[in-house]
Amino acid sequence: MSKFLLNIIIFLSFGNVFSADGKGGMPQLNPESFSSQLFWLFFFFILLYTAINYLFIPKIKKVRDDRDKTLEKLISDSRSINESIETILEKIDDDMNKEKEISNNEINKALNENKKILDQKIFLLDGELEKKRNIILKDLNTSKATIEKKIPEIVISLSDQIYEKILGEKKKSEINEFKKFMESPK
Repeated sequence: MSKFLLNIIIFLSFGNVFSADGKGGMPQLNPESFSSQLFWLFFFFILLYTAINYLFIPKIKKVRDDRDKTLEKLISDSRSINESIETILEKIDDDMNKEKEISNNEINKALNENKKILDQKIFLLDGELEKKRNIILKDLNTSKATIEKKIPEIVISLSDQIYEKILGEKKKSEINEFKKFMESPK
């Protein structure tokens, strides 16, 4: 229908142009053609207004409404996604904190158990070391007593050797003389 109206408009406008050719001058300034010009002005204005108002604006409005609906849907979807992400992050944080607490408790428990085991081993080692120390002290005391018993004999033997080296004579001293010498007041 709109093609038909467009063809009629073009045909009538060409007819108007050809009729104005024979009169000379500028036809749009000719007062005789003012009425037809006003008619066509109103006709095209109403036609253009109608086409814009009833064809183009509803399509543009429909596109805009669809765009607004799509945007609202996308915004609501993004909000719901953000809320679900926040809940997931909160759950992850809670789970992470729980697992940290559990692992810290297990670490502390293992640390305490290992400390007890270490303390027991240290106690056992201390006991063994104390036994060995006592044995060594006993051996040392025994050796000391033996050496103290042999001191007079060693001293006499050394004095005899020194006497022999210095004087060149052999002399055999007795332990009783050494004991008397040690017991005498100094």
